[in-house]
Amino acid sequence: MSRMDDLLRDRLSSDGQVLNLKAQYIREVGAKELAQREELSNLRALDLSQNDIGDDGVKAIIDSPHFTKLRTLNLAANNISDKGAHYLATAENLKNLRSIQLVINNISEEGEKELRNSLSLASLTSLKFSV
Repeated sequence: MSRMDDLLRDRLSSDGQVLNLKAQYIREVGAKELAQREELSNLRALDLSQNDIGDDGVKAIIDSPHFTKLRTLNLAANNISDKGAHYLATAENLKNLRSIQLVINNISEEGEKELRNSLSLASLTSLKFSV
């Protein structure tokens, strides 16, 4: 059994709607593996804070067909730059997303502005950049 299998067994809610992987250091490779997991297709809340997934990890998450039901996404402290912010702002699979946490990342005012003005994230009601 892989480490990701263990994490999912231990940290995925019994109804399959909440996954808390805070500070598990899965990095980009783990984000890419998560994005391929069909068993996560009912996920509503995903906490990936403190995992150093970077911009490419964000890209994997937002491109995944399995995360279309996500409502809450915590990406705090993940070494995400304006490139990752752009990926989020143009995400086609996150139409149901209501809340994104992006504190302690490397997103400039330009990246924040792009996210705030995103047409793809029309359901967003909470967008946090600072503590």
